[in-house]
Amino acid sequence: MKACVLHKKGDIRYEDIPAPEIKDPHEVKVKMLAAGICGSDQHYYTEGGIGTAIVVREPIVIGHEGCGIVEEVGSAVTGIKAGDMVVMRPARPCFHCYYCEHHMYTYCENMQHLGSAALFPHTQGLFAEEIVVHEVQCRVVKNMKPEVGAFAEPLGIAYNGVHKAGDIMGKNLLVMGAGPIGCLCAAAAKACGADRVTVVDIRSKPLDIALEMGADCVCNSKENPEQIEKWCEHKGAFDTVIEATGNGFAAVQAMKMLRPEGVFSQVGMYGLGHEPKDLGAFTTKGIKWNSVFRFYDEFGPCVNALERGLVNPLPLLSASFPASEINEAMQAALSPETAKVQIRFD
Repeated sequence: MKACVLHKKGDIRYEDIPAPEIKDPHEVKVKMLAAGICGSDQHYYTEGGIGTAIVVREPIVIGHEGCGIVEEVGSAVTGIKAGDMVVMRPARPCFHCYYCEHHMYTYCENMQHLGSAALFPHTQGLFAEEIVVHEVQCRVVKNMKPEVGAFAEPLGIAYNGVHKAGDIMGKNLLVMGAGPIGCLCAAAAKACGADRVTVVDIRSKPLDIALEMGADCVCNSKENPEQIEKWCEHKGAFDTVIEATGNGFAAVQAMKMLRPEGVFSQVGMYGLGHEPKDLGAFTTKGIKWNSVFRFYDEFGPCVNALERGLVNPLPLLSASFPASEINEAMQAALSPETAKVQIRFD
């Protein structure tokens, strides 16, 4: 079968690899239909890893956002059959470590994550014609476009960001960053009951997408710094913040706009040197800061939201390429002019 295999930094090839086989009675073989290119996939492509801790040491099929059609199921699989369309949760906990036994699956000590070089041998990902995954990673969906299903994973991150924000019903909520995750956070917050959602970014085009995704108000902080200053007055204008930039300066701005004892949900991941440099507002306003890492229990609710049309992610889809054009797809994903890029298996 064909797959998009990353050999090293900047070297990804659409080539033949052995087809996967079901080896566990609880596994499912899926023919891929659509898969999204995530920021982590871009890091693998441009840097050969993620930071210094995760480095590609052998050829790896990357990709962890996707959906497909079930071709075969193991003898012990229940609730899933050949012909079903499924979306996939990339994380596969061990269910035996301390954290799994305490239902803290995202912190599993033996986590296998699709398309990840964290373990060796690496865990192969979804940029392939066929993939074998455990049944617990699959969610059957009906009447869903493949390109919508491929948004289930990033929407799961957004739902965890909202979940970590606590009770947002009727709240005035701020999302920092109008990238794909920020826009999905805005849509998830509206679907989960926020009264008013404001999105801030330094680029106008992503803010237009945020409005399409359900934001009530947007602000280009570079063009309109006066509005940011106004929202900082009287110790802040927002009940809750979801920080989706991974930029320390933006985080400091957000803390200044957050009311005392507000909740700060940290979704963006800070690269080395990009952490917040000024924690004054955090230390003087009693802010509750929660970090967001992956997701687990949020998977079902976010897929339900896609199935019921509560969240429409398609305004984010900038381009779709056949898998054979993976290099062109990667270049498009790296462009500041695009939001989300997907590959498809026609």
